[in-house]
Amino acid sequence: MAKQAGLMRMRRLPTPVALALGVMLGMLLSRLFPWTNSTASWRTNTIPPKSHQQSRQPIQLPTLDKRARVLNLLTSLTPHYTKECTRNAQPLYSQQALERYAPLIGHKTPSTGSWFSKLFGDDDHVHGGSKELVPSDHKYFFAINLYNSFDVIPDLFATLFRVAAILGYHNVFVSIYENGSTDQTKALLRIFDALTRSVGMRITIRSSMRTRGAFNHRIEYLAEVRNAAFVPLHELRDAENEYFDTIIFMNDILPCIDDLLELIYQSRKNNAGITCAADYMYHQEIGAPVFYDNWVARDINGTALENAPFERIFHHEASSQRFQRHLPIQVQSCWNGIAILDPAPFYSPPHVRFRMARITEGECSASECSLICNDYWESGYGRIMMVPRVKLAYDRKVFDIIHPPRRNLTAIRGYARLGGLPDDPRTDPQDRAWFGPHDRLFTEEESEPLDFVPGPENVWCWGWDGAGDLDGPDVDPIWEPMSNKSRRADAVIVRHDRSIPGL
Repeated sequence: MAKQAGLMRMRRLPTPVALALGVMLGMLLSRLFPWTNSTASWRTNTIPPKSHQQSRQPIQLPTLDKRARVLNLLTSLTPHYTKECTRNAQPLYSQQALERYAPLIGHKTPSTGSWFSKLFGDDDHVHGGSKELVPSDHKYFFAINLYNSFDVIPDLFATLFRVAAILGYHNVFVSIYENGSTDQTKALLRIFDALTRSVGMRITIRSSMRTRGAFNHRIEYLAEVRNAAFVPLHELRDAENEYFDTIIFMNDILPCIDDLLELIYQSRKNNAGITCAADYMYHQEIGAPVFYDNWVARDINGTALENAPFERIFHHEASSQRFQRHLPIQVQSCWNGIAILDPAPFYSPPHVRFRMARITEGECSASECSLICNDYWESGYGRIMMVPRVKLAYDRKVFDIIHPPRRNLTAIRGYARLGGLPDDPRTDPQDRAWFGPHDRLFTEEESEPLDFVPGPENVWCWGWDGAGDLDGPDVDPIWEPMSNKSRRADAVIVRHDRSIPGL
């Protein structure tokens, strides 16, 4: 009875008094249990201490069984493009990949087997025997633009799930900006939004009905769309003091798990400002895939790459030789489906962002992706590179051509090997082929750091000044002079150390 009487007296408290008591109680609890620690603001070109990069909304990580159930559902929605990438990988490649990407694992390995520990092979390979891997504080921000992407979304999310499981869900944030789609892209995104959150991965999906109007400049519009995917990057910095060490910007492509891991690996190993893949389209006249993004890609001499077969893509001879050997190459600019960006120029002055050319100042009206590469050079982050091993496609036809299945040559040709290594990429004709199997073995040269040199004096630019619905550049190409900053030796020094510990 006394308890009930006390409750009745509480209910008779005036509303202002009750609110005041609630506020005082809230303030007391906030002091006893603070959400975050204070941290220094972004200074020079270094990331603030990792221990202070905590979210105000702690993530409830689900169990491995729950994640496995979600992934099984995800697989049923996948039109089986990229899930075949490493399904039947040769054992030596699995071992190479596990050793190569083990430093990227951003979690403590569980004591029991799990679905992601078997990504490339057996549990023993992932765990390195009894060795326990230390969690990584390196944080990754995925930015994705989508438009009428219904066919590639399941593969895109399937890869994101598995890559985030390796990097550590707590280390990953995904930002997707979709606009103007007329297919079922928006509906499918809602499904994957729920699936992603159910495994504890942070994600923001923003959709809009906006399309480019007849009077909007194409490049200005594309720059705004790309910047829209970057909004959470700055929101997390301003609201929660959370910073990221690596940005992964993805187009609507079909990436394999190890494609993303290799780009991240090369980006961090070389402390690169921008790291790109190589993307391909089908050429009807040639009847084969050719290099696609030549409107953006320029070699280190500033010359445009060609929409051509692999042996004729580069005019720069040394780059062409490295490209044909699948070795990383320094370039002046690239994008090519996936670009790994050092975020420091976004955080620090002059605060680069996607933009259209300053045409009134005489700047050539290049792509927004070319211009951000130029701005990286201008900011002193001109370490830009392409990774030919990573071959990307935008549709199944090209994907199947550039990722052919591996064949058992011994069974087909009936020969016995006489000496030599059983899986040497220099002697296996399938690994030597340009469009060879996806599990092509690594060579020692692919792990050697690049020797970066200053940028060229001039860059080939084919401008796009028109605001209408033209299908390509509409002004005469020119050799555009680059600034003195990009030609200095300090344009390619390491300003922000993102290297992988132990490598």
